Amino acid sequence: MNFIKPDNLIGEITIIGTGGGYGESCVIHLGNQKWVVVDSCIDPNNHKSLPLQYLESINVNTNKDVILIVCTHWDDDHILGISQLLENCATSDFSFAKANDKVKFLRMVSLDYLKILKDATSSSTKEFNKCIEIIEDRKSKLKLSYPDRILATVSVNDFVNQVISLSPSDTAIQQFDLEISNLITEYGQSNRHIVQLSPNFNSVALFVKLGSHRAILGADLEVSATNSKIGWDDILNNSQSVDKKAAFFKIPHHGSQNAYHEKLWDDMLSNSTKSGLTPWNRGQKLPTLKMQEIYKNKSDELFITSNFSKGNPKKRDKATLKMMRDLNIELEEVPYKHGIIRARVNMANDTNWQIEIFGTATKL
Repeated sequence: MNFIKPDNLIGEITIIGTGGGYGESCVIHLGNQKWVVVDSCIDPNNHKSLPLQYLESINVNTNKDVILIVCTHWDDDHILGISQLLENCATSDFSFAKANDKVKFLRMVSLDYLKILKDATSSSTKEFNKCIEIIEDRKSKLKLSYPDRILATVSVNDFVNQVISLSPSDTAIQQFDLEISNLITEYGQSNRHIVQLSPNFNSVALFVKLGSHRAILGADLEVSATNSKIGWDDILNNSQSVDKKAAFFKIPHHGSQNAYHEKLWDDMLSNSTKSGLTPWNRGQKLPTLKMQEIYKNKSDELFITSNFSKGNPKKRDKATLKMMRDLNIELEEVPYKHGIIRARVNMANDTNWQIEIFGTATKL
């Protein structure tokens, strides 16, 4: 795939997807060659961070021009390779969802990290702990994400371009603190994920200002059926940052039904919105055909980083196959697919976002 670096006045949001098995990421150009990376994913063949690989392919000086890395939440499909990314972006700030009791949170991460010796911890904990170590070695400050916080600002001519966190809500943060306490109390048990109860409600959705243009990156944020003080309802009811409707939308949580909110499309997204999403290709496939139709009808154009397909089963020795039959184990092979949706817009005029697709990405 051949890429060209954007000019200083061209804003960019690039969605990188891997087929629903190896993660997703977004790369943002805020103008004047200043970049923001949201989450990370890897190429399983060389274990390289794909957003880092993308930035290097267009000759971005990652040591000085990446000004912010955002970890939206700690699911493996959003965090793989993020420590490698941070290590190669020497002057970047690092942001993640706020925890009121930061000392307790970091203690929980440290405790869980010790389980690596017993192989009882998850990849997300390993990655996150490495990031904390990098920040501490640099003596840098963590930049916590919470509603209406400006995480990055770049001035381009007369424009003030920004990345602003819209979530998690105060209520979600309080619930997260309670979960941290429970996890520390139950430390003797094997914790497979940093957040066990509701990780997607702690997800960091972002509002991006590029000249007169706006975009919303939905991460994995969902809609609660019972609590309007968390998720998209809290943003819709309380956000002070959304000053105009966005015309580019990274659809949250792989286009799942529990991340869809009719009012979001009515109140925060324009009638000419161009949308992109990454699929989930394990177990229950996302988005479903029903949700694909809904998102197509809502969007001016809808793109996905790859379509579904089954991978060829790996060859296994007879003893392994016999054990799988005896234990009634079925394994689903998830193929690695590298798809890119690149949206660019000229900050100096009102023309709509221009979309290009690469690799396995396609228009729905």
